[in-house]
Amino acid sequence: MTTETNTKRASVAVDVRVPSRVAWRAVTDTRELQIWFAQQVNIDIEEKELSFGGKYVPFLRYDDRPEQEIVSVDADEMTIAFTWPLRRRDGELVDTEVRFRVTQMDDHSRLDVDHIVGADDLSDDDLRNLWTLLLNAYVFHMEGASAWVRPEFTHKRGKDFRLEFWTTTKRDEVFETLTTVDGIRGFFAPQVKTIELKEGGVLDLGWDKLPVIEVEENVKFVHGWREVADEDPNLEVRWELKEEGNGTRVSLTEGPFSEPVVLSTRSDYDGWAAVMNDFKRFLETRRHPIFLSILVEPHAEKPAAATN
Repeated sequence: MTTETNTKRASVAVDVRVPSRVAWRAVTDTRELQIWFAQQVNIDIEEKELSFGGKYVPFLRYDDRPEQEIVSVDADEMTIAFTWPLRRRDGELVDTEVRFRVTQMDDHSRLDVDHIVGADDLSDDDLRNLWTLLLNAYVFHMEGASAWVRPEFTHKRGKDFRLEFWTTTKRDEVFETLTTVDGIRGFFAPQVKTIELKEGGVLDLGWDKLPVIEVEENVKFVHGWREVADEDPNLEVRWELKEEGNGTRVSLTEGPFSEPVVLSTRSDYDGWAAVMNDFKRFLETRRHPIFLSILVEPHAEKPAAATN
């Protein structure tokens, strides 16, 4: 990122039903950040000191210890900017900059996020997955929701992966949302056209037609997945629902891959985690998916360099 013409910016705003001082504390307090942002965090806004890492941070391996730096902070205006070295999918560490701004609205607070990266350093969908994961976690934490999907970015290898969450939503409503055009449009794919809910049917997402492999009402829904199949054209995505307590346990399994892979290096790993958090968000609040709210566009301003 050496010129003013080769950067882009991901921008998004989320609303939370808490006072602005609470929303601000959640982005500037060590303990708060450890809950929703990163497993290991130390921050001192007075001294402009910041470090974070751990297995829950997207685009950083759990054993990475890059140096972050607070570029600017204004507690009165509730703004903070910091450098964030990210690791691209090819393994290279690149400089990026994140800016948070908290604003008090009439009956809620708003967190605005800008993330400036090299134009070719992360794909648009990588940026959207990253902030869908983090900001759903922020909203869930602020509003007292139950545990969310928090994938681990480690060196774990496997021929499939499994992600899950618990929701207060009843199982029949989860199944209906998962297997109807209106439901899929609400949390995942607004382009979806049709779904034939039977073995041998077709799920037409608008950009791809996927085979429906197995359906058991209120229990499971299995379909093919070719979006990032590469050398695994027979990938399956298996959704399973189980009544648990006064709600539903929702799990997703993708596989099998032809060979064991480092799961956290695959875009479908963090991609499905992002989808599942937006699914939980939609089930419990009917809010618009964060993934679809994130705008990525060219940016003319050169970001601050990280100190390494």
